[in-house]
Amino acid sequence: MAAALVGGALLSVSIQVFIDRMASQDVLEFFQRKKLNDLLLKKLKLKLLSANALLKDAEEKQIRNPDVREWIAELEEAIYDGDDLMDDINTEALQCKSPVFMERDKWLLTDDATCNKVSVIPIVGMGGIGKTTLAQLIYNDDKVKKYFEIKAWVCVSYEFDILTITQTILELVTSQTCHSKDLNQLQVKLKDILTGKKFLFVLDDIWNDNYIYWDTLKTSFESGAYGSKIIVTTRSERTANIMQTVPNHNPQIIMEEDCWSLFTKHAFDSAGSGVHLDLEVIGGQIVRKCKGLPLAVKSLGGVLRYELDPQEWNNVLKSDIWELSVKESDILPAPWLSYHLPSHLKRCFAYCSIFPKGYQFEKGHLILLWMAENLLERHKRKRAEEVGDEYFNTLLSKSLCQRHGNGGFTMHGLVNDLAKFVSGDFVLRFDDSYSHAVARKTRHLSYMKRNIPHMKNFDSIFENKHLHTILPLGYSLWNYRPNLFFRLLETMKYFRVLSLCEYSITKLPNSFCNLKHLSLTHLPEAIGKLKHLRHLDLSHTKIEKLPDSLCNLHDLYTLALSFCTMLTRLPTNLACLFNLRHLHIECTPLKEMPPQMSKMIYLQTLSDFVVSEHGGCNIAELKEFQNLRGSLCISRLQNVVDVEDGSMANLKEKKYLDRLSLSWDGDADDSKKEREVLDRLRPHTNLEKLVIRNYGGTEFPNWVGHHSFCGMVEVELSNCRNCYLLPPLGQLTSLKKLDIGGFDMVESTGKEFYYDGGSSFVTKPFKSLKYLSFSRMSMWKEWSVIGGDEEVVFSHLKKLYLCKCPMLNGARLPYHFPSLTSLHILDCDQLVNSLPRFQSPVFHLLTISNCPGLRSFPREGLPSILHTIEIHGCQKLESFREEGWPANLKSLVFSDCESLFTCSVQWNLQALTSLTSLKIISINEMLDSFPKVGQLPATLTHLELNDLQNLISLNGKAFQFLVSLKELRISFCSQLQCIPKEGLPTSLYCLDIYECGLLNQRCQSDIGEDWPKIAHIPVIQIH
Repeated sequence: MAAALVGGALLSVSIQVFIDRMASQDVLEFFQRKKLNDLLLKKLKLKLLSANALLKDAEEKQIRNPDVREWIAELEEAIYDGDDLMDDINTEALQCKSPVFMERDKWLLTDDATCNKVSVIPIVGMGGIGKTTLAQLIYNDDKVKKYFEIKAWVCVSYEFDILTITQTILELVTSQTCHSKDLNQLQVKLKDILTGKKFLFVLDDIWNDNYIYWDTLKTSFESGAYGSKIIVTTRSERTANIMQTVPNHNPQIIMEEDCWSLFTKHAFDSAGSGVHLDLEVIGGQIVRKCKGLPLAVKSLGGVLRYELDPQEWNNVLKSDIWELSVKESDILPAPWLSYHLPSHLKRCFAYCSIFPKGYQFEKGHLILLWMAENLLERHKRKRAEEVGDEYFNTLLSKSLCQRHGNGGFTMHGLVNDLAKFVSGDFVLRFDDSYSHAVARKTRHLSYMKRNIPHMKNFDSIFENKHLHTILPLGYSLWNYRPNLFFRLLETMKYFRVLSLCEYSITKLPNSFCNLKHLSLTHLPEAIGKLKHLRHLDLSHTKIEKLPDSLCNLHDLYTLALSFCTMLTRLPTNLACLFNLRHLHIECTPLKEMPPQMSKMIYLQTLSDFVVSEHGGCNIAELKEFQNLRGSLCISRLQNVVDVEDGSMANLKEKKYLDRLSLSWDGDADDSKKEREVLDRLRPHTNLEKLVIRNYGGTEFPNWVGHHSFCGMVEVELSNCRNCYLLPPLGQLTSLKKLDIGGFDMVESTGKEFYYDGGSSFVTKPFKSLKYLSFSRMSMWKEWSVIGGDEEVVFSHLKKLYLCKCPMLNGARLPYHFPSLTSLHILDCDQLVNSLPRFQSPVFHLLTISNCPGLRSFPREGLPSILHTIEIHGCQKLESFREEGWPANLKSLVFSDCESLFTCSVQWNLQALTSLTSLKIISINEMLDSFPKVGQLPATLTHLELNDLQNLISLNGKAFQFLVSLKELRISFCSQLQCIPKEGLPTSLYCLDIYECGLLNQRCQSDIGEDWPKIAHIPVIQIH
């Protein structure tokens, strides 16, 4: 009874507290923001007061009356729910009041008041004030993610290299590696991708104060949609003023209370500071000394994390470094105090200064460099790589390096300054200013490849007899001065790290006698004399042969030969490199492996293994490599003579492999044998990615698609031409990406694709799949879901690609894909003329390419939610129908569709009242004039004409009907003669003309004949 009475009393107090919270200003403002009636609050308050008045009587009655006890329980539950709601409201109110979210809404989620199409927002302040952190908070905000279609973050730092920045952004927005070194080509491609898209870019740590450089870079961005934003972080007001379109934002130092919250987050584990009361007083004094600088607070919190000895905290508090002025060392005290590290970590940290400011490096690569320089302590039970991983994680926890991008890392500029300071003259970045004396005594040398043509006084390095490291970084447009580096090999005996990646090496000569000309691309035989060498990188070179002397490098840990496209053989005695741990030979066309590789028992990375045809290295030698990690590609499996050799390879015990590729060459002579070989190459169930190419068996062994591979996330099955059934890949519960192609014998997919033949363990097949591609399936006619229950499969599929499946009919496809966002059809004539009505509430993109059978579009009613359609290379497409278009279609693109421009074609696009963007690309048909009057809908805001080589003129009368047009982009229309005499729509905001010959001339500012017709347009770009 006493417990019940106490419970009731507590409930009474809770009700009063809840009533008080309801009356708070945050709640009232919430109701105003949501446009709710505040009478609801008053009614709720009356009800709660009434309930509270009854509660005292109810407390006593509940003991004997179960109904009263239930009423009290429900009331208590309602109060708990109400408290949760109050917390949500307070949290939202805090966000609304927070400077970060206020700035987010002000900067990013509104249009530029100055009417600039792309706004540039500078964040300016001293180092460590939190510029990058503020940008990250905004960049990663959920509201921001939904608002912008494209996002990219680039760390720029001191070198404002236009090519590198453009290339980096292009790679980020396309998720593809870009090898082009042509700035103009890159800018055109980026401009095309950004056209009509609202984007957010962050250019972090800018130092450039040259307006011409910025003006050149930003031309790629001006094709983006209104509301696009660029956030710039910089320490320089001058830099900000050059780039800004809105006023600068200057972050202020943070309040002491916020400093303490940040400090405790990094200094204490999940138990919080309350468990360590003896440290709170000291910690508070340390925080006050940080003077509101977030980097300082964060760094020192990391330094003291897991350190529970008050004496150590006092050592930091009373350190003389606090009295050190910036003038004395150019480094703030906090980074210095972060250097409170064990001696072995200090050496590793100092070595990091080999990377320039802002350079993004990989953790694994850095650890290999540490190993090569013998900076890691030996451990009886741990591999050197594991020790290096622990070292790195310690530096990361102390904020001495930070995560950046997809798996990469950087160092804050101030931390990089510290690393450079403590490394002294022993680490030289050749791009910095340096003295002759420093060049003579440095041990570790790095340089950015793109700066090779600008290097001066390089000869001073030849006086250095003790150089340990030559490390080129980045990528190069030039291939200058290789002879200078080979001259180093004549005198240097103590190299630990040597990288000649991307240099034009074609062979390894026996002497240095021909080192005379810049065009020389030889590496000397004397490479074998570098007995201390532990890391050699010859990747991306044209090297044709490696000398036998290379096998004398018994201390070599890492040999990188990836993408050596002319190298077909490795030295016969490669197995003499018995300490080798990492052999990278990806995309190098080796014909076989050298013999006795099983002696290389320390190998942990073997990217490729080529089965020898005559003797050589047998696949069974893989048995000895129990420590293999990462990726392994076994090729030329047709050369396996004895199928039991596959068992001897013992792949099922290699538990550290996460990616495996198995491939055959040529047509199968014995399909049964190939199945037996594949059966014996069963990997460990830890595998995450599996690739099988050119397999000649008629069916797959049971392990392919077995449910025990529960961590498998990606599968590619390619050119398995004899297989007539697909394996039960639906049983792979973690599978996210699936590529199937080149199955000439498969006519239908059914139960076997979803379930195995026995008792299946997975009742919801393909429950994690997001990407699915079928290609080159010449006989495939039907894709069915067993039992007709489509709702249990493909529940998360987002992207579907169907390519070169000529017999596939839309009527024989599943249609329930609840998460599908895009469908891409290439060279599937039957399918494109019988598109299924996919049931997906988020289906927004349809792409059709190279379908010669497509003559009219659309054939059937398309989902109304679809907002983008692209049609490419459909040469016989000759009409657009009036009906069947999606009601919400916003963007239409068609390219290389010649028949659409014959005289009799009616486009019937006027009814597309939601269409705002139209792109027409690569049309060679003779066009006297475009468009016809009424051919295009008046709702268009963006029109792009690209590569219409035979377009003679623009129809001025038709353009006058485009009353909403804001952007007009014309490129590679070499025959286009002039702007129409009627001019262009008065609504036009941006006119972009690129490589249009005569039109370019006529539109030149002030002097061109057509300039008076366009001078009123706010943004004009003529290239």
